[in-house]
Amino acid sequence: MSRNLSASFFSATPVFTRADYARAVSRASADKTVTTMLGQHVKAGNIKRIARGLYASVPKHADAATWWVDRFLLASRLRPDAVIGYHSALELHGYAYTAEFDVQAIAPGEPGLFKTTEFSCRFVRPTTPLGPDSVTTVDRLGQAVAVTTLERTVADLFDRPDLAGGAEELINSLDLVGRLDADRLAAHLAANGNATAAGAAGWWLESHREDLRVPDSALEAIHKLAPRQNRYALGATVGQGQVAPGWGVILPRVFVDQRFEGL
Repeated sequence: MSRNLSASFFSATPVFTRADYARAVSRASADKTVTTMLGQHVKAGNIKRIARGLYASVPKHADAATWWVDRFLLASRLRPDAVIGYHSALELHGYAYTAEFDVQAIAPGEPGLFKTTEFSCRFVRPTTPLGPDSVTTVDRLGQAVAVTTLERTVADLFDRPDLAGGAEELINSLDLVGRLDADRLAAHLAANGNATAAGAAGWWLESHREDLRVPDSALEAIHKLAPRQNRYALGATVGQGQVAPGWGVILPRVFVDQRFEGL
C-alpha cells in the first residue's frame, strides 16, 4: 500500500519536502520509517535528494544522476514562504534578456548563498515587506511558485540594480516588457523609499509611456519621489554619465542613449 501511495505521490509531485511525503503516506514527519522509505527510493532512483529535507521526483525511464529539476520550483521550496524575486522574477515573467543559473529568492531568515546539487540560490532580504499586492504565483510543472509581481519586481530591481545583472541587462530586459501597471509601480517605488531608484525608474517609464500607456498620474507620483539634486544611478560614474532631464539622476550614457543590442 505504501509503495502505491509513494508512486502516486511522486508522479503528482515533482518537488516535495520530507513533511509533504510523510503526510502522503500517513506518517509523522519525524518517524524513522519515513527516513527509511525515502532512502530506499533515493537508492532505487525514484527520487533524488536536493537538500536536507527536499527531494525531487525522477520520471520513469529517466536517470536520477542526470535528471535536471526546475530550479525555480526547487528554490521556492528551500525555505518556508520563499518568494522568487529580482532578476529571477523577471525570468519567470518572461522578460529577462539573459538567463541566470543562480536563483534569487526573498525569504525569512538571514540572507546568503545556498548551494544545492542542482543550482545556487541567493536569499535576499527585501527593502520592504512583501504584502498581498506584491506577490503572485506561476505554474511550474503543475506546482505553484510564489513570485513578486512584475511591478514589484521592476521597483526592486531599480532599488537593487546589483541584483539585475547590471544596467545593460536591466535595460535590455525592460525593453521586453509590453504591459505594466504604472500606478502600482509608483506605489512600490514609494514604499521602497529610494529616491535615486525612483528617478531612474521614472525616466525609464517616461521613455516608454506610449508603448506602456503610462498615465500622467503615475509619472507625477514618481516625479515627487525623485531626487531634487542630480545623483548617480545604475552604475554611472563621473565622466561616463548623462543627466536624465527632469528626473534628478545621472545614468550610464549607454542607458540614456539606448545603444544596447536590440534597442
